[in-house]
Amino acid sequence: MRNVDDSMDKNLFDFEVDQQAKTVVWGPESDLEGIQYDLNVIRGIPQGPLMEPSKVENLIDNFNARDSDVYICTYVKSGTTWCQQIVHLLRNNGELGDKSYSESIPWLEAATSPILSQWEATGHTVESIMETEGPRYFKTHANLQDLPGRSSANPKVIYVARNPKDVVVSLLHHAKDKPCFHFNGNFSKMLHYFMEGNCENGSWFKHVLDWYNESKQNPNVLFLKYEDMTADPPGAIKKIADFLEMDYTPELIQKVTEKSSLKFMQSNTVNAEMKKAGIKSHFRKGGAGGWVDHFNVRQSAAFDAVYRELMRGSGLTFNFGGDLVM
Repeated sequence: MRNVDDSMDKNLFDFEVDQQAKTVVWGPESDLEGIQYDLNVIRGIPQGPLMEPSKVENLIDNFNARDSDVYICTYVKSGTTWCQQIVHLLRNNGELGDKSYSESIPWLEAATSPILSQWEATGHTVESIMETEGPRYFKTHANLQDLPGRSSANPKVIYVARNPKDVVVSLLHHAKDKPCFHFNGNFSKMLHYFMEGNCENGSWFKHVLDWYNESKQNPNVLFLKYEDMTADPPGAIKKIADFLEMDYTPELIQKVTEKSSLKFMQSNTVNAEMKKAGIKSHFRKGGAGGWVDHFNVRQSAAFDAVYRELMRGSGLTFNFGGDLVM
């Protein structure tokens, strides 16, 4: 963990916490003067700049979901692509086949964007998805209330959550590596956006807790923790297969484990369209605990104080690496 600096106000524990929105006033607005971070707000939640609000809102309201549909859902930078790869391999007997994970499990909302759909919903439009027969599989970063088609069906949802300190670090690299965000800030600025729910995907706390609470009452929602998955990949793969009622053998689990490993995916998940858009990789390092290289002592202490307040009474804990669980 880095040494203390003067990047935070001295009264860092005097927070204004909004328990309903699950956000906190992290600092004065003046701290973000001169910082560019391009996002589009959809139903009060900041989303990626390539998302067109009217088209996404129409999808939320009018998409005809089916009970046989399967959604892989996460807050951004929490293991989405990894889970897509796992499910893609399970469906294909452990082989990649002639389709990428973005073709077999498209990002549903991305299908509304002519640009984003090229690498996140390859070969798909909303219309072609609507006409697809049999079980359909989707990626989404939707919060609970905005899951497309939620009011018309009870699809299965695999939800993966990751500890928020590692999420915000990954989000920083994501915003800097993807040219469309035009993000020109440092870690302290991204942390400010994150804690106030003004980064891509809004409040991590609300997103995760709403889905966690839904999983406790809805057997069609499987709630997984990224850190548990990294500690035991074969065990996580079996849980996913059982949830999807897929048959498997030890040999299949081994093949899926190998081809969904970080090393394998770092070399096999960037397609030509992504390269054209200036995207070099979906993955950086994975694992838990990398946040210690970015937070200074004061930032970490302040984050922990807010985390405990916003998570209070939820019963949900995360592994932050180094045997730190809270």
